[in-house]
Amino acid sequence: MKRSRYVLTGMLAAGMMISLTGCYEERPAYSTSSYYASSSEDSAGTSVVTTTYDTDPAVIEVVGGGAAAGLDDPDLEVNKRLKWMAWWDIDETTAAAEMFKVAYGIPEEGDDPASEGRIFEYIKVAYDDRYDKLTEAIQSGNSPDLFPFELRDFPYGVVEGRYQPVDKILDINGSKWDAARGVLDQFRLNGRYYCAVYEVSFDSLLYYRKSVIKEAGLQDPRALFENGKWTWDTFLDMARDFQKTGDGKYVIEGYNSENDFLVSTGTPLIGNNGTKLVNNMYSADVERAMDFLSTLQKEDLRYPFHELNSWNVNIKAWAQGDILFYGNGGMWEFEDDHGLNRYVEKFGWEPDDICVVPYPKDPKADKYYHLMKNDAYMWCKGSTNSNGVAAWIDCSITSSLDPAVKAASMNQIKEKNGWSDYNLDFIYSQTALDGTSRLTPVFDFKNGIGADIADASKSNSAVESVTKSVYLTGTRTYDKVREEKYSIINDRVDEINDTIASLE
Repeated sequence: MKRSRYVLTGMLAAGMMISLTGCYEERPAYSTSSYYASSSEDSAGTSVVTTTYDTDPAVIEVVGGGAAAGLDDPDLEVNKRLKWMAWWDIDETTAAAEMFKVAYGIPEEGDDPASEGRIFEYIKVAYDDRYDKLTEAIQSGNSPDLFPFELRDFPYGVVEGRYQPVDKILDINGSKWDAARGVLDQFRLNGRYYCAVYEVSFDSLLYYRKSVIKEAGLQDPRALFENGKWTWDTFLDMARDFQKTGDGKYVIEGYNSENDFLVSTGTPLIGNNGTKLVNNMYSADVERAMDFLSTLQKEDLRYPFHELNSWNVNIKAWAQGDILFYGNGGMWEFEDDHGLNRYVEKFGWEPDDICVVPYPKDPKADKYYHLMKNDAYMWCKGSTNSNGVAAWIDCSITSSLDPAVKAASMNQIKEKNGWSDYNLDFIYSQTALDGTSRLTPVFDFKNGIGADIADASKSNSAVESVTKSVYLTGTRTYDKVREEKYSIINDRVDEINDTIASLE
């Protein structure tokens, strides 16, 4: 399990010009790994990589026992170390890494003794400078091979010339990718695949305490979900009932909960039909979601952290039962060094008191849509190591599809991070890309149209103000904010679509 690599920073409001960078930094989705190679800087500022070499023996056994036989081309000639540019190092103790070593060996050491036994050369960049550094590397002829996928840079990073399509080197139309087809197709541009998605995870989960639910006399949210009754309507009823149990009671807190509610309609603010972006600001689905968000704001049901806690979420209020749902992120919110799991021991809760449930369904939606994150790598423009990139991505998808690898990984995650079977089995079952999940993954590309108007770290950017003005502050109605921001956003969408149409 990849641990969170970011520390949530404190945030102070300066009117609406606030920086929420800490909470918006995109984290790797969970995968078939559990530890990672850490890095630090020496006194000269040089990145020093420390590999942990502690892959779970069960994972090694599964990979060595034949999982690598599922690779598309196990005889592919791969003799170059891959260059990975990011603000976090790739875990080389994963099933994918073990599979790569079994099939292709370890690249030659070269001139750097520190790279012995490693698949990747880690090119560390600061998070705030990541796109500038990538662009500089490409323009100088020193392009890395791979870069982390970030929804906030898609499709903008493609039209800006940072990435190239992976279907040049991978058979994305092959049966191996069929289970992920519905997700993959959401990341096509002009018919080409730029994003080889091999796993998805929850963008955000709703964490709640069974004891708080019981004490408030409410129905169990997981039971409602299992019975097909977990909708906006039952959520709203629960919110109002919980509010009546005492002063200062709120149903939910989280920096971006409004995005999860909106996408549950199945219609993101900015969609992608595989050929071009689609501006849905006048969609009836979006309007219905905005009405729901406005209700939560007007009735003071969501936690107003902008007013009560200097723009910070209040995890202490959730822990003491004053906020029903903590909806601020995915699995890392439970596992992190400062995660929710620490409260179990600290307060002596029952081991299974903390539970998870997806966001409620739009009662008018035809399916149970849910906002997701994806695990994928972007192939950088200018990279010449096409065989290495193809081999690594194939190892990633092949290991994620292997049931024995997944089983070994789940056992490891439970032991390391304190997950109960009740929660972890549920999470895996609802993020499976094999047609068994009730959830249909949806992605919103609203923050991927350029940071000048869509910066996710600023609540007053044109894009962010559309939802936050309605849900968080209530300063403007959706009709009003749409009137103010539509042309700005739509003009940018048109510009990007013109560039997408010329992509080869």
